[in-house]
Amino acid sequence: MGGIELREDTLVVDRPPNDLDELALAFSRLLSDHGVEHVFVAGYVAILAGRARATQDIDVIVERISDDTVQSLVSALESAGFWGPAMPLAEMSTMLSNDEPIWIARQDEVAPHIEVKPSTDRFDRASLEHRIRARIGGEELPIGPLELQIAYKLSLGTRTDFEDAVHLFTLFAESLSTEELERWVRALDVGSEYDRLERA
Repeated sequence: MGGIELREDTLVVDRPPNDLDELALAFSRLLSDHGVEHVFVAGYVAILAGRARATQDIDVIVERISDDTVQSLVSALESAGFWGPAMPLAEMSTMLSNDEPIWIARQDEVAPHIEVKPSTDRFDRASLEHRIRARIGGEELPIGPLELQIAYKLSLGTRTDFEDAVHLFTLFAESLSTEELERWVRALDVGSEYDRLERA
């Protein structure tokens, strides 16, 4: 088992990519090839950072994309062996325009899948604007800033989300910006959950 370390703005994951990572990397390459700004967030960030738990989806936030770019991206996804298990990929433009997520998976598979979400609020925009890098298997992925990820996980309120927050907070305690973390805690109004996190 390799190590995991936060070096400035890069999360270095020293292990071979697993199946989930390979899916994320392949999708990220296609988005980058089409000039689409994106950021991986939520549970996948905790898993990438060594949290041992199962997941069915990988959440990725994307910037607003033009119809032409979406059509080109859909063609590239289909050529690369992807499909929409819940909705045809041809509906991607409509779904994103309506601020609805769309699932993308390997052909004829339902899980794991990528859940592509349009940027809809200031927290999504902050994740995009302040994204950091995760380096794994010689490649890089854009991930949300850890301070925001922790506060956002606290806001979701489930046991799994709280445990994700505990994992990130504990693992990177010495590298996190307390000022940034507490700013997001205030913005998301999760002060009591943060107090509980500090005691965990």
